[in-house]
Amino acid sequence: MAVISVQGSRLEWIDWMKALGIYLIVLGHFNSVGNQFVYVFHVPLFFLISGFLCKREDDIRLFWKKLWYNLAVPMLILATLNYLYYCGMKLSSGTFEPVFVYWFVRNVVFGMVSGYGPLWFVYTLILLKVIFQFCRSEKLLYSLTVPLLGLAYIYNNNDLSASPFFLRNPNAFVNVCTAFPFFTLGIFLRKYKTILDKELNNKLVLALAFLCGLFLVIECCFMNGFVAVFRCDYGGNMLWFLLGGMAGTMMVFAVSKLLGHAPGLVVVISRGTMIILGFHINFVLWIQERCTESYMDVVYAVLIVIVLVPVIMLTEKYFPLMAGIYRVNKSNVGKIKG
Repeated sequence: MAVISVQGSRLEWIDWMKALGIYLIVLGHFNSVGNQFVYVFHVPLFFLISGFLCKREDDIRLFWKKLWYNLAVPMLILATLNYLYYCGMKLSSGTFEPVFVYWFVRNVVFGMVSGYGPLWFVYTLILLKVIFQFCRSEKLLYSLTVPLLGLAYIYNNNDLSASPFFLRNPNAFVNVCTAFPFFTLGIFLRKYKTILDKELNNKLVLALAFLCGLFLVIECCFMNGFVAVFRCDYGGNMLWFLLGGMAGTMMVFAVSKLLGHAPGLVVVISRGTMIILGFHINFVLWIQERCTESYMDVVYAVLIVIVLVPVIMLTEKYFPLMAGIYRVNKSNVGKIKG
């Protein structure tokens, strides 16, 4: 079974957090009533986890290899598969245009928000990892949060319609500004891994942390409005945005700790978040065309995640390039262990 660890220790609550987080991503894309609450924290949650799990490589060549094979290659494969599916649908309906090819190349180059899979998210994560790898001073790393949030403020509060194409359209380079504080918070919390893993186990404390996080998420949603990290949009107030992202992460952390042991199914989902990111939107759109009862979206989102579990396992076994070859544990691929 693949192991998620920090310095060699298995962290099953991380498995739960990633599995719950990807479920919330899928649910958020249904645009159901109340999805604005999910948007308060579901993307910040993933960037915080990514920062927590991130580590510098002493071998620079190994760093670039892992970045390429674990993130860039899977992103490009998933984007291409989604693009081919999109073109196939357009060709069958007679609405395909040559300009679609240009749009695809443009979106890949800039890591732009699109319907081709996890382009913007993975591209943003790549940029964050590069900053972390080469910014050796932690004080300097943390201090970058202020100017980047300042850039997010400028981007979010100015009319950019007359700006260069690059600034007018949401892309990974811009989205780094709103993702960076959560990524660096994850790096900071890594220092307290032992406390989070071994000492924070009191069920009453965790239950109170969940309720406190839930209250703050609801409050931040009402006070700050809709949040869309994918377009560097933090809502109406930067402080509410940061508080909401941290509160939602605390809430998911508390639930994950309370759930305890992560069964094999959860581990596979945690391992395959990239695959789910890449394919889930097609299932969401298919369901939305046929089902209008939004109250069922919470169930549909679960079904989509479960349906993609065999895809994750088959991909790891037969097409590890799409799963991230440095992440695939070849001795246990295709198995679910409890």
